[in-house]
Amino acid sequence: MEKEKKKQKPKRIGQENNLPENRWQLLGDCLRFRFFDIVGVSLLTTLFYLPSIFWIIFCSYQTELFKVDNVPMVALEYGINAILLMIAGLGMGGLFNYFKKMVFGEGATLPGDFFEGLKNNAKQFLGIYFIIGLLYAVLRVDICALTFGSGFDAVLLGVFEGLSYAAFFIFLLALFFAQTQAIIYKDSVMKFFWNGIRFIFGAILTNIPMFIVTFLPFLVYEFVPFNVATYISIAIMAVFYMGFMGLVFTEYSYYLFDKSINKNAFQSIYRKGLRKEIKKEESLPFDKFDN
Repeated sequence: MEKEKKKQKPKRIGQENNLPENRWQLLGDCLRFRFFDIVGVSLLTTLFYLPSIFWIIFCSYQTELFKVDNVPMVALEYGINAILLMIAGLGMGGLFNYFKKMVFGEGATLPGDFFEGLKNNAKQFLGIYFIIGLLYAVLRVDICALTFGSGFDAVLLGVFEGLSYAAFFIFLLALFFAQTQAIIYKDSVMKFFWNGIRFIFGAILTNIPMFIVTFLPFLVYEFVPFNVATYISIAIMAVFYMGFMGLVFTEYSYYLFDKSINKNAFQSIYRKGLRKEIKKEESLPFDKFDN
């Protein structure tokens, strides 16, 4: 009797009819076949965050100068950090450009496509990350003023701090959608930002888990009051998580863009990188862009 041949899982690389059916299958393929490229992108991007990271660590040890209850010094610390985050923005331009090429099946290579994205998207990403830095500075000043100067009781203080964080994270997520739009469309950062706000409320149920996945290291840094936890989260972010986050958010953004923009306005990139099986999907009323 002949031995039954072991059924092998078909590979989905190289041919049109073997491409993934959806963005989540493509995410799995990228993690499976391009893992070390993702690590490389993560390490490269983290290099651009180092000025901001070192500045925050330096300030955390200068407790006599940068006192946590001193509003002007908190404003100075995070105001300088906003400028340093602009350098991080250059790295994020490279990261999202690299993952666009990977997701679209355009043969992403390191370090060429990373630095191509850095160069081509520098202006918009410098602006986006300066805005992110300013928003974070406003948040830190607000939390300092509420905690040490408001005189609110614990319940009221918690409510106002919660509202401050909620507003910050809404703007932050909208600005992340602005980044993935800026890579593939041509328009102003403000237009991308307002469409990001619409994406947040138009897909709120799927945005919640995506928000947690995207900002997990930052959430650990912000809310876990232990230096060891902060350093561990930075190390994980550098070695793998920065690249993983960029890939996941790119896939998720392009999934939303396909549903709301690309199907009607930019059919040349609709489901690009996926098997050409177009299903009926309801379009959402987002602004169109010049591509």
